[in-house]
Amino acid sequence: MELIDFVDADDHPVARGPRGQAHRSGLYYRVAATILMVGPARVLVYRRRPTAQVFPGHHDVLVGGSVRAGESYGHAAQRELAEEFSIRPRLRKVLRIPQSSPIGPCHLAVHLAEIDHLIEQLRPDRAEIDGHAFSEIAQLLTDPPQPFTPNGGEVLRQLFAGPTPHFGAPHAP
Repeated sequence: MELIDFVDADDHPVARGPRGQAHRSGLYYRVAATILMVGPARVLVYRRRPTAQVFPGHHDVLVGGSVRAGESYGHAAQRELAEEFSIRPRLRKVLRIPQSSPIGPCHLAVHLAEIDHLIEQLRPDRAEIDGHAFSEIAQLLTDPPQPFTPNGGEVLRQLFAGPTPHFGAPHAP
């Protein structure tokens, strides 16, 4: 059983327990995700397996998952990329927001990674990824493939629909 930190509304740890149980205590859990960029205007879009626990069969741009107990957002993002696509790119943390999810409220930390030099190394985990492609951000904002995860769409709008965002400096996990 994978343990995660249960956190309060301000993202302070208050307990630990199994994934999917934080909401029963009125608490949040943590999620780390990364958007994989190719050039300035394209991102990796993948389709979740039809058997996925959360948003089965949906398309998404957020590669990630739950942050394990005691793990940082950055380490969780790196671990998830290694597990799901067999890569370890340099990450830039760009956003942290509270979100709703089918298994309860969470704090979502979003990272960006430029992967032009890693495209040939992508090895999707077929147990979790049903397919992937690279799409123009502008196209995803106006006409995303369906069904598309609501959180992925919201993050794309926050980061790319409007004034040029400031993404901060790259950091190590």
